[in-house]
Amino acid sequence: MDFDDLDAEIDARIEAGDVEGLGALAATIGKKQLKTFVPTEGMKPMPRNKALPLSGEGASSLQDPERRIYLRSFLFYGPGSSFETYKFVETFPGWMEMAVYEYPGHGTRAEEPFAADLEALGEDAFEALKPAMDQVCEGAEMEGAPFMFIGHSTGAQVLTEVAKKILLQYGMAPSLVVMVDRAPLQYPLLSEEGKAALENNCEDLLKAYDFSNFSQMDPKVWQNDLRYACEERDPFFHKFECDMLVLTADKNKELDEAAKRKVTTNYNLVTLKIEDTDEQLQLPVEEGMSVKVLKETITGIFAYRKDAAKVTVLTTEKGPLKDDEAMPTDAIVSGLTDFKHPRYPWPHVTAIIGAGFQGVKTAMQYMVHHNENIIMFDRHDQCGGDAWHNAATKHSRIQTDFGAFNIWFGHEYNWTGDKGFGSIGTGPPVGRNVFAQPFSGEGAPPHGPFKETGAGSGVDYHPVRRQVLDAMHHACDEYGITKYVKFESDVVGLQIVGKEDAHERYYKLSVKEGKTSSSKSYTCSVIYHYPGAYDVNRQIDYPGESNFGGKIGYGMGHDNQGGKFCWDDGNMKGARGAIVGNGAFSIENVRSCCEYGASKVYLITRRKSLACPRMPCWFCHQGPIPTPAWFLLDMFKPMYQAGGFEDPYDFYAVIKAGHENVTISQSSRFGIGDVTFISHAFGILEYRVTVLERLQPKTLILKTGEKLENCQFLIKALGLLGDPRVDKLHAMTHRLGNFINGDWRRVISADATGMHAANFTTFSAGPGACSMAKQWYYLHNHPWEMYSAMDQGMLKIMPKHVLSNTQPDQTIYMANVQYEMAAGGMMGQYFPTLGRVMGDEGTYKHCLLMSMHPTSKFLEYCRKDWDRYQQMFNENNGVTHEYIPYPYTDEIVQGWFKLYNEKFPFVPVKWEGPDEGLKDWVISTFRTDWERRQQEHIPLLINESPLCEKAKQEGTDAYMTACVATVVPKRKKYMGSSPDCALDFNLSAYGEWNLWIDSDHTFCIEGVPAKSFDIMGNQEVWGKVIGWAEAKSSVHNLPK
Repeated sequence: MDFDDLDAEIDARIEAGDVEGLGALAATIGKKQLKTFVPTEGMKPMPRNKALPLSGEGASSLQDPERRIYLRSFLFYGPGSSFETYKFVETFPGWMEMAVYEYPGHGTRAEEPFAADLEALGEDAFEALKPAMDQVCEGAEMEGAPFMFIGHSTGAQVLTEVAKKILLQYGMAPSLVVMVDRAPLQYPLLSEEGKAALENNCEDLLKAYDFSNFSQMDPKVWQNDLRYACEERDPFFHKFECDMLVLTADKNKELDEAAKRKVTTNYNLVTLKIEDTDEQLQLPVEEGMSVKVLKETITGIFAYRKDAAKVTVLTTEKGPLKDDEAMPTDAIVSGLTDFKHPRYPWPHVTAIIGAGFQGVKTAMQYMVHHNENIIMFDRHDQCGGDAWHNAATKHSRIQTDFGAFNIWFGHEYNWTGDKGFGSIGTGPPVGRNVFAQPFSGEGAPPHGPFKETGAGSGVDYHPVRRQVLDAMHHACDEYGITKYVKFESDVVGLQIVGKEDAHERYYKLSVKEGKTSSSKSYTCSVIYHYPGAYDVNRQIDYPGESNFGGKIGYGMGHDNQGGKFCWDDGNMKGARGAIVGNGAFSIENVRSCCEYGASKVYLITRRKSLACPRMPCWFCHQGPIPTPAWFLLDMFKPMYQAGGFEDPYDFYAVIKAGHENVTISQSSRFGIGDVTFISHAFGILEYRVTVLERLQPKTLILKTGEKLENCQFLIKALGLLGDPRVDKLHAMTHRLGNFINGDWRRVISADATGMHAANFTTFSAGPGACSMAKQWYYLHNHPWEMYSAMDQGMLKIMPKHVLSNTQPDQTIYMANVQYEMAAGGMMGQYFPTLGRVMGDEGTYKHCLLMSMHPTSKFLEYCRKDWDRYQQMFNENNGVTHEYIPYPYTDEIVQGWFKLYNEKFPFVPVKWEGPDEGLKDWVISTFRTDWERRQQEHIPLLINESPLCEKAKQEGTDAYMTACVATVVPKRKKYMGSSPDCALDFNLSAYGEWNLWIDSDHTFCIEGVPAKSFDIMGNQEVWGKVIGWAEAKSSVHNLPK
């Protein structure tokens, strides 16, 4: 019997009222007895398609060789939602792969027409899941592997349609179904009057359905989705042969209860309108509350700069209202720009210490939210931080590529400021574009046919120090940051006022400004401290330095820390010498030596670390999902062969457990660039894997006994230390992640030391700085989420970082990459919604890199710079060598794209880059959700404000109390519950889900402290779901 025959038979028996016949028919549709799936290597990732989308982060997590999947889960969301809202479920927990079904007409499928009805929607979902079902059905490779369904509201209806079709076609049933916030399907969401209003007075219905979020609703999408919610199915439609968990939103009852409760405090729903605009906001206000309280509340939440705002409240006729007058139900607000950018109203400003890359990124995050309640301090006279002012030389460049390190990395900078994907370089020399164009100022090439950067390619994808500093300066002006920066200011003291764990605590900073000896005090509620990691040289003096007779200096750091090396004093041409060290700065120093005419450079290192060519670095950056270490090493091979290096797999840093199971672990980050390899091929650069023991006149004595004679210089690049003043300022004893001494309102960040990874997203600080700024802006504006995590014991299990035993000269605030990865993973577990805050970073990064550095142009640029060095060496460095073609050809790079797509088909990439549709989509979906999140934030902030203080004390919801008079009568009229109830469904209805499962399985109803609109973001919901899911995981089938 096929689908159509069976459906016809069921319909006929329902129409005839043949209950017994229906029962007999249902009994014939039983699931098959499949094999017990034993997940020796876990489950393969499920096939994806347009209806089961996958973000870059989701795809990345599936490529983790350490991840083992023991259960598949399919989430069917509720009305008005989209995949973008649920991206956070893609990466947790690691043993479960979760896919989100995207409806036609929603999110990533917004251009498609809506499904005609619930049956058509179920058919679309079934077709989306079929490839995954084919992998676990009878006779398949993973026969019997478990899967589960989660449905929220209308999603419960969709999953029921799908479950029935799977049972009929495959004889399979899910291991578990979770129904969230939906009564069984014999009950429509709306009454007959509600159904009529849905078609004829949709706005009124939607206001009654979700009064607090109406402004965020897309009427067309919601109208269509609520039509699905009105369709009914008889309990005989399908029997679930699995356990069922039903989760109800307990806070929904508050509205109904508020209508019956005698409250001591009455609230009115007040409508505020911004003067001379159409922008309105409704919020609950206690009867008799003064204008002053409301004015102070909305100033704190909506004023761009709280201490500069002059907010007044007017009557609807624009007459002034005095502070001590009672608030009317309608008023006009003057002095606010909009109600679109809410923020938590900390009583004092947020202080940012350090105006380097990370500090500027944090300030930009505040300003893009129109939150100007910041102050920034920096010792220098311009932004850039110690890294680019002190550690960098004037010859220093961005080693990775500008795309990953550009200050405008992040979705939100596409539609703000100068707009667009970073700094493109091509086009007119205006705005951001200037900083990716050829440059002839300080740090430009001193020799060769080109007196500007870019080697004649017309672009510069690795800007020099001056360009980097100017780019940050431009961004500060572009986003209005400069006026809030105190340059030439040193924070020398910090006092915590109040109990260290009290919400009311704040901080007093003592700041020396300019060259004065006195200090000035500043008060702040939150501190971000970005001290940098590139300021203090690790200094070592070798025996015999005083008799060496040549130049000795450090390749980075302050001039007063052993003396910074000088390349452009005219003494480098034809000189021979050595660099001690093998980190990224050592590689940069090799380039500077070559550009100023050195004829021989020895790189002396205990262990030879891997170096990264430019093209593999770029390819990793453009990839929407991380590039595995084995793929990276394979990309290294052409350059290593051309440069006369050994096989990259033979380096100490490579931990190999199989060709496609490789980890790279070394104490320093990659030195990135092509000059290392071409200078080695020309014989200018030579490695010495040993230790420098002492110096003699013009001679370096190595531990091996070798003497490097006729040397005129020695450059020390022995690593960098943290600044001890930072530990002292905070009286630092430990870090918990980014928390200084466990204080979440004192956040610190500095580049971690070393490298340890099996997959590579980036070699640049740019993406991480962007994520950090987004993460902490969100948490500092949602403090209740942090307090909830603390109540759950987060601080007790966070890994603690203290003073290192192996590197006692290092500061406490500096940590290695292993620690940062462990602590970062913990944050993701406690704050899963941060995934939504980040957006699809993988796809965004791909679109950005391909916009800033298109394949053909980047390859042309690298080839021309490679040729420039060969010409320079022949003419200026006293060496001659036959021409060496650039090792990366078009065919090789095309092969990378082909292999990448074969290995990672979820997010295909191509030479030409993404089409404009994908670029538009990745920005528009992020922006839509970004704007939705701002509106979702408003009622949360209002409920935490003085406007609702009495309601909190009484355990009531001020919004609900204020809406009782207008909303409850409409909900009683429109919703599917009984006429005397304002809930979506009668509470007794939820128990009737037990009619939908057979008697051999478990049925459970549990309530959670949430409302319908926020239940899917509730941590307790996911705790329950994951707990039940773990019991169904195939991990329990493994041999004990």
